[in-house]
Amino acid sequence: MRIELRGISKSYGRLAVLKNCDLELDSGQLIGLLGNNGAGKTTLLRIISGLLSADAGRLLVDGEEWSLKSPEWRRKCALVAHKTFLYQNLSGLENLRFFSELYQRDLNEKELHERLDQVGLVRAAEKQVRAYSRGMQQRLTIARALLSEPDFVILDEPFTGLDKDGSTQLVRILADLKQRGAAVLMTSHDPQAALKVTDGFVRLSKGVLG
Repeated sequence: MRIELRGISKSYGRLAVLKNCDLELDSGQLIGLLGNNGAGKTTLLRIISGLLSADAGRLLVDGEEWSLKSPEWRRKCALVAHKTFLYQNLSGLENLRFFSELYQRDLNEKELHERLDQVGLVRAAEKQVRAYSRGMQQRLTIARALLSEPDFVILDEPFTGLDKDGSTQLVRILADLKQRGAAVLMTSHDPQAALKVTDGFVRLSKGVLG
């Protein structure tokens, strides 16, 4: 699968946050998105994932134009954002069970435990999420995002709150995603953390992607 974004632009009043941004990704490729705080990285990721409307721009999937707001595109994407959007009063296992049903995946208990084990949370499966550390909640958020087996994974600062073991597990997950053919776009304050699995970088500066 080849993903092309052409001419993505976004302004808030007179402030142009994104200016005619182009981006290309292929299946099995991980691109790091760099930029200073306030550069517009999160805005770009929200537009790409369909959560925010662009003022202008096109999406091409294998050369065919798609709407960024279409259900088909939303099903292909998974976004790991700053906010976890987890249910704090549910356990880690209950969160994954709920979202698997929401995504119409309907995974069995063994499969759900395997997803928790993938992110190092199988021992905390029955604990309420409110008792999880920030890093544990980040791991669970990643596990939830991957329930739908997306073709395109978007991660906004996924290493935030992760300890050394969590960072190692995330790098392994990223490598697995690439191996199965997913395209990955990721921002990180620490691009060195995923350097082994990163295929290249683009930088967003003053609204321009290059």
